[in-house]
Amino acid sequence: MPDLVKLLHLPVSDDPELMAEQKRLYPAVFVDQASAMLLGLVNVAVTGTISSAALAGVGQVNTINNVIIYFFNNYAFGGNVMVAQNVGAKNPKGVKKSASQSLVLGLLISLFVTAVIFLSRSAILYGLYGKAEADVMAYSLQYFTISVLATPVWFVYYQCIGVFRAAGDTKTPMRIGIIMNIVNIIFSTLFVIFLHMGPAGAGFSTLISVTMAAFLGLRHLFDENSRVCIKGEFSLRLEKEIVSKTLSVGIPAGIENLMFNGGKVLLQVFLSGMGTTVISAYQVTNSLISVTQLPLQSYQALIITLVGRSAGTGSWRSTRATAEHMMRTGRRLGCISMIWKALFCYPLALCFSRDMAVVMTAMKMFAVEIVFMPFWADSFMLPNVFRSTRDVRITLLVGSCSMWAVRVFGAWVFGVKLGLQGVGVMLAMCLDWIVRDLFFVPHFKGNKWLAKLGTKSDL
Repeated sequence: MPDLVKLLHLPVSDDPELMAEQKRLYPAVFVDQASAMLLGLVNVAVTGTISSAALAGVGQVNTINNVIIYFFNNYAFGGNVMVAQNVGAKNPKGVKKSASQSLVLGLLISLFVTAVIFLSRSAILYGLYGKAEADVMAYSLQYFTISVLATPVWFVYYQCIGVFRAAGDTKTPMRIGIIMNIVNIIFSTLFVIFLHMGPAGAGFSTLISVTMAAFLGLRHLFDENSRVCIKGEFSLRLEKEIVSKTLSVGIPAGIENLMFNGGKVLLQVFLSGMGTTVISAYQVTNSLISVTQLPLQSYQALIITLVGRSAGTGSWRSTRATAEHMMRTGRRLGCISMIWKALFCYPLALCFSRDMAVVMTAMKMFAVEIVFMPFWADSFMLPNVFRSTRDVRITLLVGSCSMWAVRVFGAWVFGVKLGLQGVGVMLAMCLDWIVRDLFFVPHFKGNKWLAKLGTKSDL
């Protein structure tokens, strides 16, 4: 029993200011992350009431949408890191300029990407998932046609809440996220369940709710009473120095995420030939992962803010101390999560599907993920630590290579060739975590990730 109590006790930092900030920021970030997660889960749940084919169709499209959305979410890291570092350096003008420039550039890029994908949406779907059953493909095309239009507003939403969070304002993203989800639940229920619009209804509800959230974020960003008001600094003219620093973090992070989620699309291609039950179970498993990892994902989101602020002071000692404390806490949370994942996985799975074949298949897949949770923190939290100091090369190289060499190739070997299907795909995913850890942990123990803070070390 004493060992269990020790495990459940989270690390305490010697820095009282860090502990106070962590305690102040975490609850609002948790609600904010829950709001973003629930948006996708509501769509999965309501389409699950239609049929397993509808659930599988929406799941296939969500895999593609996640590639696009999270590319721009990671691109937004560039502006958010610059905001956090300027906050740490006590440079309010730099905060506003960084927020303004990253918003303009990202919006232009996202509009262009959305236009290209919308025009080629049918070719993309049938090129990737042509082996899926006809009704699954019909639902996929229906949902993709609407949901892809939300890409630019997703970027604006992520950029705004990232800026607020980096500046220490977590209540505004929390409020916006709650409003976004209330709107989505209302319209999803109305369009899908009452008006019987099918997956297209889920797509429309997402588009409406995210657009409203992006509008609220922009309105607050231009509000003179907000903590970060860009009204006086906003300009469509891009400044080379700020754009260069923003892109130095945003583009590698975006490419890394593109490679990472692009690999997930290929995994979906493997799954498309395994039948509707396996495809649906994979979507249920991903939904379970989203719900049960919420405490960890929320804590991970704090890294950019807290480590980024320490990096802005130029202090190697402070930056390392902040990062080490957050990693100790994240590792402990990863181990503790094995308990709540095991306890709640079955009742949660029933929320997403009542097809017992789908539920039981999902349970087998999810069990693999539970076993490997101690490796999660180093695999996904350390990259954010490195990005906070603008050290992005290792995350790009290791993340991309491991994704394709271990997760994708491993999924083909275990899932397709050895016939383990969805369980094989999950096993390859977890082995990818271990390989990433083998590179990230030694890099963290060294000092190269601190080099861009300045030449003088105070360690």
